[in-house]
Amino acid sequence: MIHSLTSRFLYMPADGSVDRPILGAVLGNERTLYIDAGNSKRHTVAFREGVRAAEGATRDAVTALTHWHWDHSFGASADDVPLLSHARTREALATQVGLDWSDAAIDERVRAGTEIEFCATYMKKEFGDERDDIEVRLPNATFQGSMTLFLGGVSCRIDHVGGVHADDSCLFYVPEEKILFIGDALGPAIYDGPRYYKADDLLRLLELVRAYDAEWYIESHYKPVDRATFWAEMEEFETLARLVQGIGDNEARIVHEMQKALDREWTADDRLTVAQFLLGERRGITR
Repeated sequence: MIHSLTSRFLYMPADGSVDRPILGAVLGNERTLYIDAGNSKRHTVAFREGVRAAEGATRDAVTALTHWHWDHSFGASADDVPLLSHARTREALATQVGLDWSDAAIDERVRAGTEIEFCATYMKKEFGDERDDIEVRLPNATFQGSMTLFLGGVSCRIDHVGGVHADDSCLFYVPEEKILFIGDALGPAIYDGPRYYKADDLLRLLELVRAYDAEWYIESHYKPVDRATFWAEMEEFETLARLVQGIGDNEARIVHEMQKALDREWTADDRLTVAQFLLGERRGITR
């Protein structure tokens, strides 16, 4: 189902059952920008058809990727709409071109450490027995740093910010609509062992996010939220990151300080998040 966040921005909600992220569309007078390509051709086609029906008109289009992970990129081969990404995104996708996507091959890559069980499980759920449908498409054009797309009456600035989740992560800012599409940039590292956050990296990214004049924030596997909601939710993560930064690898003390800071009951998820930050701390500080 297609939702309208503003008159210039449409989106398809995330679907955690098959690890489908939110897909966005910025509607310009001259062309449409699709943000992310989806995790499969089915995902992409459903979104594109919904957007075209909602637009009531056919415009030229371009697709841009927030980062290389399969759930954001594997749908790009559904059509020949020009595909844009950061240079590192193209480099990462190039390593997947021509791979065997059978169960045996995916499982072997998990054992070898070049794939992870989480992604393997959801690929199998999304594609079922139709693995021949997986065709990794390389972007037609790349950029470094930042770039702005002018779509006619509305624009989108794309800024490379990196981070532990993916070093090619980019933020998409639509100034006319005050929408910031964050993708997975604030997410944990997932590809090199147990999931972890790095306190200094998260704080760096939050400072970058804070600099945008945004009223709506979109994280790919969540939902669009307004400014007040987003920063209220980020407050706990920011508090925890600063405690880890200041205290270091001392779980008991960090838990004690977080329990004092929270205006709610302590949960198992809270303890897991503390453990993920401490794992990042043990892996060294990112500068």
